[in-house]
Amino acid sequence: MVATGPTCSLSRHWLSLVESLRGRREQLLLHLADQVDRLPQGNESWLQTERELMAAERALQRLQAV
Repeated sequence: MVATGPTCSLSRHWLSLVESLRGRREQLLLHLADQVDRLPQGNESWLQTERELMAAERALQRLQAV
């Protein structure tokens, strides 16, 4: 028997959220590496990308702990 109630829906939502965060994390890792490679020394505009990346990683860790 397959569960089709709210629990199943929450599980699909959770998995979708995890996959979205993983995808965003990968995008941010690539973007950050590109920014760091291209910026002159002393330019810190990459910090915002790093902050967003760290937030995505923390969110993934919290979701995976549930």
